[in-house]
Amino acid sequence: MKKAVLTLGARLAITVFMLMAITGVGFGIVISALYSVESILETESSEHVSSLTTNSVVSRQIFELSTRVQLLEQTFLYNESILTEEGFNIDEQLQLMRGLSTNDDFKKHMDLFIEDFHRFLGNSLTLNRILQELGHIDVGLGEQIDQLDLLVAEDKIDQLLDKKYTYITDHIDLMNMLRESYLEVGKMVGAIRSRITPETEKVVILEVLKELDIFRLHLANLEATNEAIAQDKRQLSRALAKYTAVLRKLRANLDQRWIVMESLLDSQNQLLSFVETTEYQVQESALSLKERLEQDIGDLRFVVLVTALVAVIFGVVFISLMVKRHIRRPLDALIDGFYQLESSEFNQRISLNRTDEWNTIEKAFNQMASRLEEIYRQLNNEKKNFNYLAHHDPLTGMANRLYINQQLDSVIAHSRKQGKPFTLLYLDVDQFKNINDSLGHGAGDQLLKEVSDRLLDVIGANGHVARLGGDEFMVLFPNVQSIKAVSVFAEAINRALRKAFTLEGEPIYVTSSIGVCQYPEHGDNVETLVRNADTAMYYAKRQGRDQFCVYTDAMTHEAHDLIYKSAGIRRALENDEFELLFQPQFDIVAPTIIGAEALIRWNHPELGQLSPDAFLDVAEQTGLILDIDDWVFKQVAALVSEWKSQGFNLDGISFSVNFSGRKFFEPGLGKQLDDVIAMYDCSATQLVLEITERDMMSRFDLSAATIKDLRKRGYRVSIDDFGTGYSSLASLKNLPADTIKLDRSFILDIVTSDRDLAIVKSVMTLAEELGLSVVAEGVETQDQVDSLISIDCQYAQGYHFAYPLREDQWMLLLSAYNNALPRTS
Repeated sequence: MKKAVLTLGARLAITVFMLMAITGVGFGIVISALYSVESILETESSEHVSSLTTNSVVSRQIFELSTRVQLLEQTFLYNESILTEEGFNIDEQLQLMRGLSTNDDFKKHMDLFIEDFHRFLGNSLTLNRILQELGHIDVGLGEQIDQLDLLVAEDKIDQLLDKKYTYITDHIDLMNMLRESYLEVGKMVGAIRSRITPETEKVVILEVLKELDIFRLHLANLEATNEAIAQDKRQLSRALAKYTAVLRKLRANLDQRWIVMESLLDSQNQLLSFVETTEYQVQESALSLKERLEQDIGDLRFVVLVTALVAVIFGVVFISLMVKRHIRRPLDALIDGFYQLESSEFNQRISLNRTDEWNTIEKAFNQMASRLEEIYRQLNNEKKNFNYLAHHDPLTGMANRLYINQQLDSVIAHSRKQGKPFTLLYLDVDQFKNINDSLGHGAGDQLLKEVSDRLLDVIGANGHVARLGGDEFMVLFPNVQSIKAVSVFAEAINRALRKAFTLEGEPIYVTSSIGVCQYPEHGDNVETLVRNADTAMYYAKRQGRDQFCVYTDAMTHEAHDLIYKSAGIRRALENDEFELLFQPQFDIVAPTIIGAEALIRWNHPELGQLSPDAFLDVAEQTGLILDIDDWVFKQVAALVSEWKSQGFNLDGISFSVNFSGRKFFEPGLGKQLDDVIAMYDCSATQLVLEITERDMMSRFDLSAATIKDLRKRGYRVSIDDFGTGYSSLASLKNLPADTIKLDRSFILDIVTSDRDLAIVKSVMTLAEELGLSVVAEGVETQDQVDSLISIDCQYAQGYHFAYPLREDQWMLLLSAYNNALPRTS
């Protein structure tokens, strides 16, 4: 049978019975005081836990929203819809967070933060629209300069014809200076978007206004020799005035933005400070609770003392034992517990080993300590998480741009003091955009994680690795002092990234381009070092990717030259400076013409006719290759339609169009091409789309799917430069192409080299088995023709038959060979 528990009340009742009424009254007061202690613990602990929970939620959400506001501030100039949507989401969460607490002071601080955020959002939208307006004006200004240039040129011609040479050279120089000022203005306006510092923004805008004044001066010096030029000058003056007004408006709004941002940061800090103050007040309240309990316990001791004095005759010894065992010991343990709480030792618990009312007090105290421990642990974790998120990339978990720049600042200061150099790598994943476009951003994110893992494996403890954003990474080597030593790591990185990645069950191959800088030879501050490393990285890309380059001053000049050439290509597309030539393709057995390959040339206004080697690399690097591919395809379709309308017989004649890998892997390529030929009298069966073997093998599975889709639509597909890439003869069996074009390197020595002849013969045999036709490129002699015929190669092209021909020359040659003259009515 379970023994009955003798409670403290029962003990006091027995004592009252034994020590008469006065002793009973005293112990009754003691019991009341004990219940008061219990009530205080239950009530106050619940309030503390509730308050700490609310402040924990508020603190965490404020940290998260602060990060999102910072990200929003970084991208406000680029997308108005994203700015509006993200601003709405942040505002909605701020409103929800405001309702978490009923504290009026908290709501006041939240209202101030929300108001400053609304000002920030409104200012961002205004700046975005101003920049859009500035962009529209800039485009219009460029068009008016082109128009004025044309008018001056026409006037020059007229004066030359009239044998007047009064101003020709000066006006040309003035137009060049006008255009140079215009380009300089555009470049400096573009720099405003970099969001550096308010002082830098003001300097840049002042420089822009100064350059606009120079522009006005050049414009004023340009003599208006006719009404058209005068009218265009007036239009330019009005455009300049509008440009200046918008710039001033931009400067005013940028000044206002820094004020708004400072106000937003201040209200945020006030809100966080308020939350921290509230947490501190809760702790102070806990300490106050301890003092109140000590006061109550002191009162309880006094009552016990009085009771003991009155009842000393009746049971001094008995009372002393009762107080010591049932009151003093539990209270001492309770006080020790509060001292531990005061010292922030929330993991400590009290153990009274009681079965009476003290057991309830023990549970209440330990519950309060457990809750306080959990809440403070959560708060500390949230602070640690916020600091981690502020300095680390959320996708890969490695250091971000902010953290690596701080590290770089620290290493520069240390190296400057010690007089020792260090090295820096800037890395970019080649063709990463193609992965995102074809497999989606999820696969792209997975690729970046795996790239990060490989970088960390290669670098180890030798340096600091950071993801700067997108597919760009930086590696800082504080203790690697020589270029030779850091080159070992760069080569190791390139080797590691060449190995296949598995994404969505298929192997994907990427490479990396790396720029190398050394302190202090290539820069003595963060901005210069990072910029020069970035320049070296882009130089490595232009040299063919999958390599590293050490920065030199010449690279900066080359980067400026790249910008100049890119602008020239864009202008060439706008001014119709490109031209198509046609290199005939022959049936060397018949002999008849079976088609022609369309080859692009640039009729440069200053340098004359340029071959593709002079500009296609730049087009590839800048993305303009897509526009060039579109232009060539549309021109071929239009010319075929025009020749048909003129009555030329094009039966059995096909036209080859070269596509870059970037264009070939563009989503929806077949639909784009169908939309073009639908505008002309040109059939898909008359067009052969050529892609180089190297581009095809870079993404073999996607190439096969694209070729299959194109062939369903009626197009034929040819593999250009076959034999120079990464494919093997065996890979042809899995590729649904129509034609392979043997590279000229195999044809060059086919007469004198049995090895080259055997290779070509093997390709012919396999192609015949697979139903593929073969076209030999670069045929330059009759002996080469005879060798090709001897191994049953029927089709060829090269200088032996014809050089690339202009449109009229091509049509004459086609008519001579194939009787393709226009039909007479």
